[in-house]
Amino acid sequence: MKLSKTAFLVLGIGVFIIAFAALYAISYSESGKQKRLNDSLATAQSLLPKLVSGRGALESQIVQRQSALAEAESLLSTAKARFPNSSESIEYDEVLFSIADDCDLEVISLSVAVPQERKVEDVTYIVTSFEVKVKGKVQGEVTNILDFVHEIATGEHFTSVTLELVNIKVPEPPAEGEEPEMPSATINFVGYSYKGE
Repeated sequence: MKLSKTAFLVLGIGVFIIAFAALYAISYSESGKQKRLNDSLATAQSLLPKLVSGRGALESQIVQRQSALAEAESLLSTAKARFPNSSESIEYDEVLFSIADDCDLEVISLSVAVPQERKVEDVTYIVTSFEVKVKGKVQGEVTNILDFVHEIATGEHFTSVTLELVNIKVPEPPAEGEEPEMPSATINFVGYSYKGE
């Protein structure tokens, strides 16, 4: 079977149209990909300056945070150095008797509990409880007791001490012929010393 020239021409035109359609479809698909790539590239190029400037800001924050951390570590080291390594009750005893004498008070009793460990956020402290009872040497004089309590609360010898209880007893004036009673106080406080982490 022989094909005529017209059939060859129609067949050739059909093959050409199919080839052209296939090339157009491939070109259209590639141009869509190219457009998406160009859009992605434009987005990335617009984000790049923001990211670069954001990186600079983040690096600045890192430097600030490192500086703050170094300062905090320095303060912690200073605090650890100032915090007593032990709270020897004999040292507190001597200081308490000296303060009582300066305040014109008499120490009636002084008791110290067995030191115990207390852990606060991975730091271990030795905690020692004290109870001191004092009485005045002068009738009706309560300010001496207040001075004594103030020295324990704010004095340089007791920087790691917390007052827990102050109970002051002020007696009534005596009746005629009775022996006058002196004011007294019971003071409970806790001494902290640094053990370690």
